Amino acid sequence: MKHKLIITILTLIFLPYIITAQENTEALSLSVSEAMEYAINQNLSLKNVRLDIDKADKRVWETTAIGLPQINGKVEYQHIPGDIPTASFTDSSTLQLYQLIFDELTTLGSTYDFPTLEAGEPFELGVKNSTTYSVTVSQLIFSGEYIIGLQAAKAYLKISELNYEKEERDLKANVLTNYASILILKDNLKTVTASIENMESLVKETKALSEQGFLESTDADQLQINLNTLVNAKNTIERQISIAYAFFKIILGTDLNQELILTDNLDNVYNQIIEKENSAGFDVTNNIDYKMMDNQVKLNELLYKREQSKYLPTLAAYYNYQDKTNKSSFDFTINHIIGVTLDVPIFTSFQRNALVQQAKIDHSKSINEKTLVEQNLTTQTQQLRYNFYNNLEKYQISVQNVELSKRVFDNNSIKYKQGMVSSMDLTQANNTYLQAETDKINALYELIQTKIELEKILNEI
Repeated sequence: MKHKLIITILTLIFLPYIITAQENTEALSLSVSEAMEYAINQNLSLKNVRLDIDKADKRVWETTAIGLPQINGKVEYQHIPGDIPTASFTDSSTLQLYQLIFDELTTLGSTYDFPTLEAGEPFELGVKNSTTYSVTVSQLIFSGEYIIGLQAAKAYLKISELNYEKEERDLKANVLTNYASILILKDNLKTVTASIENMESLVKETKALSEQGFLESTDADQLQINLNTLVNAKNTIERQISIAYAFFKIILGTDLNQELILTDNLDNVYNQIIEKENSAGFDVTNNIDYKMMDNQVKLNELLYKREQSKYLPTLAAYYNYQDKTNKSSFDFTINHIIGVTLDVPIFTSFQRNALVQQAKIDHSKSINEKTLVEQNLTTQTQQLRYNFYNNLEKYQISVQNVELSKRVFDNNSIKYKQGMVSSMDLTQANNTYLQAETDKINALYELIQTKIELEKILNEI
């Protein structure tokens, strides 16, 4: 009874961990669209790009805060280790001057209670310990560099947002490519497996006939060589599938030990990618690379204006309050001060002009690069359309070749069993069929890859 109680308690304690472990071992089933959505949410590289957007947004606020009120406090402690020096006024005229000065300081805002002294009466010129504290409030009124700098910070934010759009587009393309690659490899594995089963049957029959003296043993050996080659090809494909799954998991942002199930078959993926209609024209302004270059031109223009703005004066206002905890007999601290600062650039030996000219050159270069990007994108789009139709025709021909070579191989297999063709003829037919399958797989991969690149440049992925 006691043992049952202990088991029950332990079960209740570890039950949540057992459930969690079971949940973690569940297979992850994904279609193409689900895989894209999953990668957008979980891909680590894309998460970092989102963090870059947050960082750029904070940078905008950092720049904005420069033009907002600034408040600074300061505390300073002072100790005089030796004797404090003293002084005295020797005549009444000096005392009258002393009183006049203190009256004026009081008028300026000093709240210190100045002592009343007699002629010849000594007074200390300091205090042993004193703490000075002050608060300064400042406000930038006008700065051309600040205004342009704030616009530039927003342009940097736009760059981060466009970079996220580009990374998301590339991530979708990688998901599509890798999803299709795994399915193509599995289809290839299926073909090779079927060929192995067929070749094993032929090898078995050939060995039986050679043992009975109807065929030469070399025929069986020749077919065994083909079988060994097929088995080796199968093992290679299985390893490729394993590696492809590992890379796909990294792209998705899931654990490498997570089991994946791809719910879309190759026909579905083919229809989603190849059969998808794309726009006949090309609007370069929708292309993300062009958008990024256009934003770079605007940023360089702002940097050019920022260098020009350094010729303008900077105007700021401030208020300062200062006081001390201990004061000497003669303390001329003014508590309240209001001021305005005007900073006017006059002459820098043409250094500022050189910076302006450099920024102007960078702006001109970016305009030229934008034109070059537009021309290259237009040409690339046309080239990708040609490549797509060429690869589509190539794939369609490869499908026909597979059907024809398979028919030839099947006919030769029948004739081989009837003794009408040699093992070399059968081997040649088998090699032709396998080569046709290889060509078909390569053509399909190139076709899918070309279509994905076309959709990327059209911003339709």
